[in-house]
Amino acid sequence: MKPLSGQLALFEVDARGQPRGLPAPSPSPTDRPAPAEEPNAAQALGGNLPQLLVACLSEFAATPVPKVPTAPELRQARDDWLRRLQAARRSESALTAYRIAIDDLLAWSDERGRSVLEEGTIVDYLAAYQRRTRPAPATYYRRFGLLRCFVRWFSRRNDLPDPFLELEPPPKPQHEADWLTESEFARLLDAAEHPPRRRAGLADRDRLVLLTLVQTGLRRSELIALDWADLELAGPRPTLLVRRGKGGKPRRQPLAAALAGDLVRLRAARQASTDAPVFCGLEGKRLQPTILAAIIRRAAERAGLEKRVTAHTLRHSAATWLRQASGDGRLVAAYLGHADLSTVSRYAHVAPEELHEAAAAIAARAGLDEGLRTPAPLASLAPAGRSEAGTAAEATAGRPRRAVPGNRRAAA
Repeated sequence: MKPLSGQLALFEVDARGQPRGLPAPSPSPTDRPAPAEEPNAAQALGGNLPQLLVACLSEFAATPVPKVPTAPELRQARDDWLRRLQAARRSESALTAYRIAIDDLLAWSDERGRSVLEEGTIVDYLAAYQRRTRPAPATYYRRFGLLRCFVRWFSRRNDLPDPFLELEPPPKPQHEADWLTESEFARLLDAAEHPPRRRAGLADRDRLVLLTLVQTGLRRSELIALDWADLELAGPRPTLLVRRGKGGKPRRQPLAAALAGDLVRLRAARQASTDAPVFCGLEGKRLQPTILAAIIRRAAERAGLEKRVTAHTLRHSAATWLRQASGDGRLVAAYLGHADLSTVSRYAHVAPEELHEAAAAIAARAGLDEGLRTPAPLASLAPAGRSEAGTAAEATAGRPRRAVPGNRRAAA
């Protein structure tokens, strides 16, 4: 609209309808253009965020969860372990003990869906084993050691954690084994020589079994495994060969001359071949552990002995008599064929002459040599210095371990 003449023109409108000649109005806040946004972290990284995350996760990734072995894999590992022990010539009793212990652990863990590679599983199993069987301290100590050897081997073989790593083993039992005095053994021998049933060869066999055990100190398994080929009875120094002692180690054991003579007469009476067993049952087959135990038990009962007498009792009697006669602990350890390395190292350097003199000393105590019925201390066997190393092992510092059931030392 055009203003009238003489009227003050307040404004003019341009073609777009905007006032002309006036300063442009300030734009309202709503009309102002939005300021340019600052780039965010993702934009600043130039779109490389996924690659960065991958790198960070790779660097700080948590240790992957170890694979839990299945029941078939564990049983296969058990069979592999037993084959290794058999190849190492471990005794049948050791293989049986490993199989029983491993099978019991696997059965217990399978029933509860537990992994044998977890420390908690091992602790709970050992507690359950003690409640269920109430084992003697020596039995529990052995079960712990058997399982630890197998599980550690399996863990290292498969690069898996060892659940026994932080577990403190139970203390090794320290107990005094029974042993027989000379008079008690004489009663035992007399009872074996006069059984209530007079069967041909029975009394002679039982007598020789007892004499061989107490004179040589053989273990039960070592006596049963003897073949005539293992005996060298001719010559002034008869011996027998223990082919598989404890730990699968062979050793040559001296025999007293009187005992060697009895064995020569026994073989002649049987006309036995070199591959035949020395000690047999009534049917002529190799003597079994149950029959051997029965021989000793029946003789002890007829002798009226209150002590529990076993093959190990006679072995311990041999060690005690020899220790009393010689005063030399190293000689006792060598004579009995100790497998413990620390014991062998303390009692090393035993001459063959000393071993044969030891055999004669035990034979005298057992009544095998009438000329030596009253044994005197063997001056020739007296040790030059201390007979035993009495030093205690220094305690080693280490990180604390978890106490397992039955381990009073660790729990104290």
